[in-house]
Amino acid sequence: MQKRLEIQDWEKMNVQTYGLTNDLIVPIAAVDIQTIEKFIGNIESTISGRKRSINAIIVKPHIPKQNPEIPLWKEAKGQGYFKRLHPEKQLWVHVDYDNYRNAWNQLGFDKIGRETFLDHILNRASVRITGYKHPYLRLCPISRRTNTNSGLNKGAEGWHKKELKKLNQQPEHIRERMIRRLEAPIVLADPIDMTKMLDISPGLFELQGVAEILKKFYKG
Repeated sequence: MQKRLEIQDWEKMNVQTYGLTNDLIVPIAAVDIQTIEKFIGNIESTISGRKRSINAIIVKPHIPKQNPEIPLWKEAKGQGYFKRLHPEKQLWVHVDYDNYRNAWNQLGFDKIGRETFLDHILNRASVRITGYKHPYLRLCPISRRTNTNSGLNKGAEGWHKKELKKLNQQPEHIRERMIRRLEAPIVLADPIDMTKMLDISPGLFELQGVAEILKKFYKG
């Protein structure tokens, strides 16, 4: 693995960084395993399959230093938030691999109960809509409520899927932004994605649950 990339390194690859600082750069999707190993972290273990050579992997990422100017880290749960976004090991799976919950247990992660869901942070339907441009996805454990609200058609993920389906009808600046994201080797979490990863429900409507916390991702 290379050293952790800086903002300018990501932007040179046309990866959308959303104006975030380096400690809030959170990769959630990749074009292939080699890209994960090159830009995100060391691969410690894998699960192979009959349909593809690798179904699931454990990634040990390079952990960034916290920026003390970011309000999110000053919250009472700030250190817990940091560990949710940047755990010492991550589970990544192929978009079409359905046995990911067993993989979580098999690869030595903490046991999760029935009320906890393993969420593909980048929605799987969105990946398929785009022709499998980023087929390897990071998983994150979240609550039933957050999972349900995120996945509804009126929620954040539903909004994103509608954007993709109507790509050619989007205003030019939105279309160009989406195309750049699709052509980049890595997809990073945006503030809505990270809100979900922090197990804060994004709400049933666009940005409903994000508005209050959104400003905490940026320097004051």
